[in-house]
Amino acid sequence: MRISELEKKYEFALEGQNLSEGDRITRNMQFVKFLLSDNEKSTVEYHFELLKKRDYKELYYYIRAAFKKRPDIEKFLLDKITKENDPILLGDVLHILGGIRSVQGLSIAREYVNSTHEYQKKVALYVIGWMGDEKDIMLLNKCLLNEDSQKLRITAASAHRQIYFRLPDLKSELLQSLKKGYEKEEDDEVLSWIIIMIQSIATRRLGLREDKEDPYIIHGDLDKAKLKTEKFLEDL
Repeated sequence: MRISELEKKYEFALEGQNLSEGDRITRNMQFVKFLLSDNEKSTVEYHFELLKKRDYKELYYYIRAAFKKRPDIEKFLLDKITKENDPILLGDVLHILGGIRSVQGLSIAREYVNSTHEYQKKVALYVIGWMGDEKDIMLLNKCLLNEDSQKLRITAASAHRQIYFRLPDLKSELLQSLKKGYEKEEDDEVLSWIIIMIQSIATRRLGLREDKEDPYIIHGDLDKAKLKTEKFLEDL
């Protein structure tokens, strides 16, 4: 496929960023379909380079997600992650590797959880949640207890639930880790999310609930939820 054709299709999608939601989605999906219609090396390289263009977030997310649909893409991504210097792009490559459930991607996530770059660390926590096992609970707990970033502590808490969804037999270990995080945490926003994760894993109603439409909104009386949570944790 000629790169010039791809560039024209990309520009068409880019020009639609101020259109209605329906028209934007149509243009973005058309471009991604065209992009994925060819697996020649030059096309895959062009696809990868597009990950560096992030101004139009909606299209950028479509393009990133499309990589997971490419056949036999793991080797290409593992090669890229050793050569690239762009910290955001490195995080994106790890995100895709996690999305295709790359075992080597999980190993990289375990390294990136110690990164000094917040986005890389956040993605590493996602991947550990998607793919991690019992030994990764310690890594999550370390972030929950020691991470300066509020967002990263919330992400670490959320990763506990992701592990539980796949490995419910780790319920006790995950709850003990969250208990330690709860007891040390002083930020109410983080505490709210820790309570949400505890009640999800323990299947107990502790007074808070996630919004059905917006996953970033929590409803409920936090003070009352704290009392219920503390009583529950006493017997844990």
